[in-house]
Amino acid sequence: MQEILREKPNYYDAFLCTGNTTCIDPCCYAWVLPMDMETVKLYQEMEGETGEYLRSHIFEENGEWFIRLKDHGQCPFLTEDRLCDVRLKCGEKAQIKICDIYPREQQILAGNYRQDRLLIACSEVARLLYTQPGDRLEFVQTKEETGKDCSLELLQKTRSLLAFRNGMVEALQAGAFDESLFGSYETKEEFEGILDDALYFEGHEVSQQVFVRVRALLDHADELRIKFYESCSEAKFYMRRTAAYFAHRQLLDAIQDGGIEGPLISVFRGIHLLELIALARFEEKGSFDLDDMIFSAHIYGLTFEISMHNVALMKEVRNHAKDADYPEGENSALRPLLYP
Repeated sequence: MQEILREKPNYYDAFLCTGNTTCIDPCCYAWVLPMDMETVKLYQEMEGETGEYLRSHIFEENGEWFIRLKDHGQCPFLTEDRLCDVRLKCGEKAQIKICDIYPREQQILAGNYRQDRLLIACSEVARLLYTQPGDRLEFVQTKEETGKDCSLELLQKTRSLLAFRNGMVEALQAGAFDESLFGSYETKEEFEGILDDALYFEGHEVSQQVFVRVRALLDHADELRIKFYESCSEAKFYMRRTAAYFAHRQLLDAIQDGGIEGPLISVFRGIHLLELIALARFEEKGSFDLDDMIFSAHIYGLTFEISMHNVALMKEVRNHAKDADYPEGENSALRPLLYP
């Protein structure tokens, strides 16, 4: 039996859907998600009024089952308090699997390491991230046995990468990379290229409006950035903590990606894009507080955490060179790594 290390942020178990209490943007709308057949079968076999209620809001199309959204895109099971009526009436096991899991992620990496995650696309997760006491994020580790075995080579690679990751998380929170977080940026053209290539959550007007404002401030971002950090004493703490969150999640992707460069780029690029979203919020309001940081993290997460296309986009190795420096037919092996 292979022993695995299981790790999660110390606020993982504290997460609970809060509905109207603190949720700034309920996730139960606009998503058109296929149902898992286990839940479909449960609904089909459930008796009484509850079973009829559940079946009246699902439908089948081309062999797949879906929840029938209301005209404005809201899930029919969302209550006035922004809570799940299925969960309230029947318990969490009656939710479709995606809804039962989100905003959680559970992933086995390299066979002997498991990371349980929470996505800041959920505003309550962002609130937990930024309100944990102390200067450092803490992570809870446990050990458990699994029937899967992995090679000694992979075990050694995982241990080395975990050591590197842990060092980066600590260094980011201690301010050791502040120059890269707050003083070294990609060009306006590169940011515009990323925003052009990103896939946005269709129908989510708030995030679309935010990125319109982000584009508009790129010309004066440096000036605005100075005012932002002068006005909000907690801003750098928020960014360092988010960078640690990114590093803890993303650097282990090197095992699957085959290299550290892309995941490492995504940590710093993610902070720079998050900062631009925060700047747009600051410019709009003239002030910035914890709720604004939660909103900014939510918008970032909704765009750049959930879409696998955008996750890959954040890892792209980009190059400042002009196309003229790379004539057609030359450096063909490099061109897929260049932007555009």
